[in-house]
Amino acid sequence: MIEEVLSYHRYMVEFFLFIMLVNLILPLFMRKEMNKMIFWSRIGYFAFWTGLSTSIFGGVILYMLSNTGLTPTIIVMIASALILALLDGYRSVKTRKIWIDSGDGVKFSTTIVLLEIVILSSTSALAIITH
Repeated sequence: MIEEVLSYHRYMVEFFLFIMLVNLILPLFMRKEMNKMIFWSRIGYFAFWTGLSTSIFGGVILYMLSNTGLTPTIIVMIASALILALLDGYRSVKTRKIWIDSGDGVKFSTTIVLLEIVILSSTSALAIITH
């Protein structure tokens, strides 16, 4: 049972990483067409939150079933989930302000998404090493 929930959590984290990679690449292709970029960025925000929430849900179920207590790895996972949520909220608000000022928010958005990918990858690597 725990192996099934662990594999579900792993697949959701991989799905979340895929969503972040799409959020990284898509604005670069649509840089010239502002309306399409705004449309797909909004869908990207919803996809980000879907991936984050499904990963957290799987992690909470795994935590409840495993009876391990709060280990340092779990604390790092919780902290990274909070940091990812804060970073994406900041990216959303700041990119919107840049677009209102008729600027190009792709560089800022790319920087934040790369930082999110690094956080998710390093947290996943830590979980794999300690498991």
